[in-house]
Amino acid sequence: MPKRAIASAKVFKGSLPFAQATLAGGFLFVCCTGRDREGRFAQGDVRAQTQQAIDNIRALVEEAGGTLRDVVKCTVYVTDRADWAPMNEVYFANFATDPPHRVSCIVTGLGSPECLVEIDATAWLGAE
Repeated sequence: MPKRAIASAKVFKGSLPFAQATLAGGFLFVCCTGRDREGRFAQGDVRAQTQQAIDNIRALVEEAGGTLRDVVKCTVYVTDRADWAPMNEVYFANFATDPPHRVSCIVTGLGSPECLVEIDATAWLGAE
């Protein structure tokens, strides 16, 4: 199955050779943190980081020709149980109608100590 990297100028691109998103067989695979376009995290604010992560997912899904409504599954990683409710407020505000399947994890850390939340999403965009 052929695959294609998807990128958006609206999303931070780090120095490591990761694809921002990958389109394969009609599925788009995306994983985003709450970094803004310049690579900064909202310090100590899980709401802002969650919104930024979802905005990044939205930008990449739109770049591939879809919308957030095409997201069928998310895995959410949160580093502090106290951030669970505020993260959920923002998450469900963005996925208010027909939300995707979700797996949620509380983890001891993510790629950066400043990162409070990371969201892995899969969107169905149809046959290529």
